[in-house]
Amino acid sequence: MAGNAHGDISEFYPDAVSAECKGPSQGVVVVRRNDLGEFHLSGDCPYCEKEKLAAAILRFTPPRFRAPVSIPAAVAGWAARGRRAEGLYITGQVGTGKTHAAWMALAAWCQATGTRPHGEEPGSIDWGGPSSRIAPNVVFARLTDLLDDLRPGDAAVLTIRDCQKAALLVIDDIGAEKPSEWTQERVYSVIDHRYAQCLPLIVTSNLPPKGLATQIGDRSASRLAEMCEVVAMTGADRRKPGASA
Repeated sequence: MAGNAHGDISEFYPDAVSAECKGPSQGVVVVRRNDLGEFHLSGDCPYCEKEKLAAAILRFTPPRFRAPVSIPAAVAGWAARGRRAEGLYITGQVGTGKTHAAWMALAAWCQATGTRPHGEEPGSIDWGGPSSRIAPNVVFARLTDLLDDLRPGDAAVLTIRDCQKAALLVIDDIGAEKPSEWTQERVYSVIDHRYAQCLPLIVTSNLPPKGLATQIGDRSASRLAEMCEVVAMTGADRRKPGASA
């Protein structure tokens, strides 16, 4: 048996007589065994770890998108696959909740994988030196903002690498940008890397994948169509007065 605010943690120590969490500030779990007496295990109890994970996800999520909303079963199923998940393409008309669904999918994926979002903003430079910079392990970027960060300069190289190598990348609102050869090449450098490495990617757009060819180029659109599970969001514009959340 165990008495602590996080519930009975003895289930995680089946060969113990009792297990008790001493709290996240101490970072230990006390386990009592029949033949070995009492000793300390380093690290927080599983419940403490879950609390830290939930807090990190909450800090990472903008206030507007913290409120839980219902999402399609396909989105929840994608997130539940964790690191085995590849592409998720959320499409729908303006105001149908694509961005909110993407944030919910990000949170669920982090929960499923135990990933605490951390690091600096994509492309930011720590002037203390490259060795002191912590690359983000989760990136959520609106494409128009991301393209601004990819303009020629030292930070552009870091931004591309961050988007290529992050454990999870979310690109919001593809198709809203002004198409150009430069835009297509930058987007392709990111999408192709994640496609080749089978890395998780979430995309939101008002357009279906095949409708992006004129925006981001045939190569990127083709890869998205192949790697992504497409989920359509329906309903009225939720931003209009009187619309349901």
